[in-house]
Amino acid sequence: MKKIWCFMLLTCGICIASCDSDNEISYQDIVVNFAATEVGIDDTHSSATIAVNLSRTATQDLDVSISYTAQEVIEGVDFKIVPSPVNNVVQMKIPAGSTSASFEVEKMANVLFDGNESIEFTIATIQPTAGFRIGDNHKSLLSFGAIISSGSELTLEGKSGDVNYANVVYVDFSSNQQIPVDRKSWNLGFYCGADYRVVLNGSYATAAVSTGKTDISLVTLDDAKAAAENPETNISATPMSSTGLNINLIDSYDGALDGTVFAAISNDEEANMVYFVASESDKSNVENWYKVKVVRSTNNGYIVHYARVSESTIKTIEIAKNESHNFAFLSLESGQVMSVEPASTKWDIMWGYNVGSTMGMPYFMQDMIMINNIGGARVAKVAVTSQVEQEFEAFGVSDLAALDFSDSRCGIGSDWRTTSNMGGATGSLGIKTDRFYVIETPDGYYYKLRFISMGLGNDGGERGRPVVKYTLIK
Repeated sequence: MKKIWCFMLLTCGICIASCDSDNEISYQDIVVNFAATEVGIDDTHSSATIAVNLSRTATQDLDVSISYTAQEVIEGVDFKIVPSPVNNVVQMKIPAGSTSASFEVEKMANVLFDGNESIEFTIATIQPTAGFRIGDNHKSLLSFGAIISSGSELTLEGKSGDVNYANVVYVDFSSNQQIPVDRKSWNLGFYCGADYRVVLNGSYATAAVSTGKTDISLVTLDDAKAAAENPETNISATPMSSTGLNINLIDSYDGALDGTVFAAISNDEEANMVYFVASESDKSNVENWYKVKVVRSTNNGYIVHYARVSESTIKTIEIAKNESHNFAFLSLESGQVMSVEPASTKWDIMWGYNVGSTMGMPYFMQDMIMINNIGGARVAKVAVTSQVEQEFEAFGVSDLAALDFSDSRCGIGSDWRTTSNMGGATGSLGIKTDRFYVIETPDGYYYKLRFISMGLGNDGGERGRPVVKYTLIK
């Protein structure tokens, strides 16, 4: 009962803080900006997305006209814009209830680029103008070559409709790119490196446990019901249940591959166990749990045998390793291999709903920041003694040597914000202003990172659309 009461107070506190934040900004103009002021199309990509963001959700449609000037490239010969512009103007509509819209710039086939070519886009006009204004980031430069961004501000598009954490958002600092992905789009990830490992989707509250059997056809609904009755093996348990979710039923918080619930996949097919797997949408009804057995394929990949525990027909799918990515991903619900993470060197942090720890037990929560530890990213926290803005701007190359970097996946985690004063947390709700972070990216650059708004307290932001600022340390 104590856990339930704490959870109710926590939820109420967040709701009150969010409502106060909405009231604070309800009479301010909605600001219209490019999502990034600098974008590049490197040799591995054939197109780039140019996005326009609103500072908060609008209650009416907004028409945006974008003009552009091309340097050393010709529309229709070297590139095309989708949808097609009219009289050198791209017309966009951001529908009521949305916060962004985008268009694509595509390279034409068989065209070679030197890397000096570019297009500058400008937000020229908006309609209506009442209640809206064009912001400072009204220009965006697209380069036909890889860029190493000197830094930017990004509004992370985790919100979809009324759901504050529908997406997880992958961020690549050096290219000023964010990639929102439906957090429920996969259940299991398959390591693409030399080892054979299976990871659980913490963003989908996925849990797993060994059945103790190696023959999937012998795993029954009765086995699942017995697992659900035992607190040590009940993958449907939640923090609000009497015992909570056992920590051994989720992957290690630090993202280390030797801390997965699934044991390393053995070359001996008979040695690999069958596991019960359940995600957020499947947990409440034991009949919807999955039984899953993973073995190695002859093609240096994986073969997955799976079915609902109430089903007798076993499905099989082969998962190939992709050497440019950390993992390949499978949705058990759709039976499809999913495109989720960007390439292993093309993202640095991920924001979203994920697993953390509360009162010593696993807890699934909003606004978690994970680093690309498998790809090689590391993070260090910088303590602020006076004003975060000034100390952030002053931090430079000479300060790097004093930092203690961590390769833990949740090296930032929930450390950057306070969403409740319950459980011993101190300070006001929202972003902690006594710290910022330094990220070492997989490709060896250093960016300092701080959080601007998140929609709690009086920061004027919107929950599910945090604003981050990052700067290349050079």
